[in-house]
Amino acid sequence: MQRKNTSFDELLNRDHSLKRLVRQVDTLNQILDIVKSALAPEVANVCQGVAWAGSELMIAVPFSAAATRIRQAAPDILRALDAAGWHATAIRPKVQVALQHGNPIQTKNLHIPDTAKTAIQALSQQVDDPALKQALATLLKHHSGKK
Repeated sequence: MQRKNTSFDELLNRDHSLKRLVRQVDTLNQILDIVKSALAPEVANVCQGVAWAGSELMIAVPFSAAATRIRQAAPDILRALDAAGWHATAIRPKVQVALQHGNPIQTKNLHIPDTAKTAIQALSQQVDDPALKQALATLLKHHSGKK
């Protein structure tokens, strides 16, 4: 049995809700391009999508560091949107952990050698600054029992 080969345009002309959805996605992609043009390339490359929440523009990013950079660049983004005819009252980055690709970076299991612990202990007994003394004590406590 042979299926009739329907072009995408024909499908859109028959399904008005699909046609409306495609227009919305196209519009959001245009807005995303405007946002990206106002950001440094390393931040722009991780922006995954945008959505409106009233007059606030939400920008999906995979990392909190990118969200911080977007907050800092919010005035530039608002100006770029305004110049393109889009009025937003605020920029709200949204961290979406599910957008992260690859394996998470493993933190190192660092340890302080026993000789260094002994030296830190001796130093903590010689310093007068209470804050430094407390910091050294906390460091030693954190690393006690680690080899």
